[in-house]
Amino acid sequence: MITSMKITAASLLAGASAVNTSLSLVPASSISQSHVPQFVSYSFEPAFWVEFFGEPDAPRNLTYTLLNHLHERGARPIIRAGGITMDSMIFDPSQKTSVVRTENSKGGIYRTTIGPAFYRSWDNFPEGTTFVSTLNFGNNSVPIATDLALASYNLQKDKIIHYELGNEPTNYPTSRWQGSTKAYVDQWLSFVSQINSALGGNRTGHSSGKWWASSATTDITPLKVRPADLIPAGINNTGQVSQYSIHSYAFATCDPARERLATIPNILNHTDLLRYADHEIYPSAKLAMQQKGEWVIGEFNSIACSGKPGVSDSFAQALWTADVELIYAVRNATSVHLHQGATLVFQSNQQLNTPGDDGTPGFSSYSLLYPINSTKRGEARVLPVFVSQLLVVEALSEGGRIAALKTPRGIAEREFSAYAIFDAAGTRVTKIVALNLKLYYAGQQEQRREVVLDLGAHRGATVKRMTAPSVDEKDAAKVTWAGQSFKNGVAVGQVAEESLEARGKLSVRDSEAVLLTFE
Repeated sequence: MITSMKITAASLLAGASAVNTSLSLVPASSISQSHVPQFVSYSFEPAFWVEFFGEPDAPRNLTYTLLNHLHERGARPIIRAGGITMDSMIFDPSQKTSVVRTENSKGGIYRTTIGPAFYRSWDNFPEGTTFVSTLNFGNNSVPIATDLALASYNLQKDKIIHYELGNEPTNYPTSRWQGSTKAYVDQWLSFVSQINSALGGNRTGHSSGKWWASSATTDITPLKVRPADLIPAGINNTGQVSQYSIHSYAFATCDPARERLATIPNILNHTDLLRYADHEIYPSAKLAMQQKGEWVIGEFNSIACSGKPGVSDSFAQALWTADVELIYAVRNATSVHLHQGATLVFQSNQQLNTPGDDGTPGFSSYSLLYPINSTKRGEARVLPVFVSQLLVVEALSEGGRIAALKTPRGIAEREFSAYAIFDAAGTRVTKIVALNLKLYYAGQQEQRREVVLDLGAHRGATVKRMTAPSVDEKDAAKVTWAGQSFKNGVAVGQVAEESLEARGKLSVRDSEAVLLTFE
């Protein structure tokens, strides 16, 4: 049985050098909307569905165990069976297994055939889980897309919350629409209209007519199909768009030039994370909200083309994920879908990551877990990033509303971020999340620093820490949330909560994050 223990900040951080400053609880941004339990959500590459989830009668318990940890804390993730391989999906009603991958000699997946078991496996998810039914637009075939829509509807209509037609059209051959936004919109509307008709129209309670639109990357391409481009072009003229989806990848290992930039110092630069969000994502988000629509990060992760070992499989990924999800929470994203998968050869012929030599998957090093043993990644295990999901879910529980706080005096903005969580009415600060992004590496000679934050008058609080021995720690057994680690899925250790007395100060070590909850 897991028990809880109370400790003090002084006992945990004894001996650290300190920077004393104060944290103003006056919001530096607008207070967000009240966040729903679906905010923390996921995107799983459909070609690797069986590796992550198994078959209906033989589930992969490790993946479901992680989802259960989130459900126990009140989260209800939306699962998007999406990614580049959704644009190679076809439905075969006679296929016995969930997924069959058809590959070339180099491991490139050019067909992903799914059978009824693919949709039946949705019944293994925790109760209350909903799904995005993803449809193939890459094959340019209305019958293929309609077959997928009908199969998902006939087998799991009560679990479908949205439909999505196509993944990242910005990466389609330029000959498809010749860079014309209007040509893309016209074809998208034509497909959606025909699929809706096949599903039976927009009857009350019917899951058709609830579409994601865009699902574009932020890459500079001839085809402009971000929501900021599609909305003026009439993508929702008939009212079928329920949410606008944007994909967020600021770094990549798809080629050597971008791989060199995908470093721990670069991904953990809070100033640059803000700049990317506000320049690349928020213009589309803002326009969607002005049209009384919702927007989501339909797919995101730290480093495109399956991550970078030594960076995205380290504790740095946990700090990055927590900060980015909270940045998007401040900007009123309805949900953020952290992408999970394995190396895809067709993404790039210059990419860092490859499948295993024996053809087994080279699982993405930015994933929450390696779901099965593989020659490329070794034993099945949970990665350090998972603890970030527990932090964010607990921070935004009970409909929390969030605002960014000003960087404390004497601390560089690139190395620190803090957020106030308000009650549902937006009148009272109930929690604080603080992330100290100053890098502390294994073997670093100088003493690990702590930032000591004066919070002003308060009646006392409890503190939970997301911590590791160093920012580059790769062993999830040494990475903890509130004193517990999750390397094999199950929580190991006692729950550790610190008690702050009235007017007590909050301490955050370099390369660490905390969640403070006021009495």
